Amino acid sequence: MTVITDSVDRPALGIVLMLTGIAGFALMDATIKWLTADYPVAQIVALRSWFGLPLLCIFALRGGGPKMLKTRRPLVHVGRYLLVFGLSFSFFWALSQMKLVDAIAITFAAPIFITALSVPLLKESVGLHRWVAISIGFCGVLIMLRPGFGVFQWAGLVVIGSVVFYSLLMITTRAYKTTEQTAALMLYPQLGMSLTGFILVPFFWVTPSLGDLGLFALAGMFGSVGVMCLTHAFRLGPAAVISPFEYSALIWATLIGYLVWGELPDAFTLVGAVIVISSGLYIIYRETVKGGRVHTEPPGMSPDDTVQ
Repeated sequence: MTVITDSVDRPALGIVLMLTGIAGFALMDATIKWLTADYPVAQIVALRSWFGLPLLCIFALRGGGPKMLKTRRPLVHVGRYLLVFGLSFSFFWALSQMKLVDAIAITFAAPIFITALSVPLLKESVGLHRWVAISIGFCGVLIMLRPGFGVFQWAGLVVIGSVVFYSLLMITTRAYKTTEQTAALMLYPQLGMSLTGFILVPFFWVTPSLGDLGLFALAGMFGSVGVMCLTHAFRLGPAAVISPFEYSALIWATLIGYLVWGELPDAFTLVGAVIVISSGLYIIYRETVKGGRVHTEPPGMSPDDTVQ
C-alpha cells in the first residue's frame, strides 16, 4: 500500500484504524479460504477484484479526480500489476491448502524480505544489527515450514513466493512514491486485476449461489475497508507506533481458524511466528527510532495491502 503522511499527532486513532484494517484483512482471507473449497482461484481473484473496485475508486480519487491517475511511467504500473497478479494467485491458492493461521504467520516475514531486497534494488544501507535480525527472522520462517520433520508444508513455499511478490511491490512503492500519485499506484493494479478477471473467468466460471455471491461481495468490501483503514492509520501516527499492531492478524487468524475450521496453530507455527515477529519489530525499531525518520510503508503483509 502507498501511504501519504499528513499529521502525526493522533496515534491513538491511528492504532484503532490499524486494528480495524487488520481485522478486515483477516476476515477477507477467511472468507476467501472458505470459497476456495468450491470455486477456482481465478474466479475468486476476479470477483474479489470486481466487488472491491468501486469502494477503492471512491477512496483513491476523492479530492483529486481523474487527474490523480496521470502517469509518465506506464511500464512501472504494468510491472506492479504483474506483481499483484502473482501475489494474489499464490496467496489465495495457498489458503486453500493450509491453515489460515499458518499462512498469515508466514506473511509476517515481509519486513525481513523488504529490508534484504532494498539493498541490491534500492541501494539502501543495512547495518549489521538489521542483517542479524534478517537472519534470525529467516530461521523463524524455516521453523514454520519445518523442513526435515516429515510434514514440510509445500504450500508454505507458495506463501513465501507471495511474500516476495509483495516485497517487490513495496520496493517499487518506495522507489516511485515521490513521482507517482497515490491513486495511480493504488488503482492501476486493481484495474488490471479486474480486467484480467474478465479474460480468465469464462474458462473457470462456476455459477455461485446467492449466498456465496454475498461472500464474494463481503471479501471485496473487507479488503477495501482494510486498505482505507491502513492508509489513514499511517497518516495519523508514525510507523514505529502503528506498525506493530499489524501482528494482531495472528490473533484474528487463530480465532477465526478455530471457530470456523477447528484449527489451532501448532508449536512450530507459534515459535516461528514469535521469532519472525520479534525480528520484524527490531527492524522497525532500527529503521525508525535509530534512523531518526518515519517510514510510511507498513511492515507486514496482507494481499489487500497492495489492493490486489
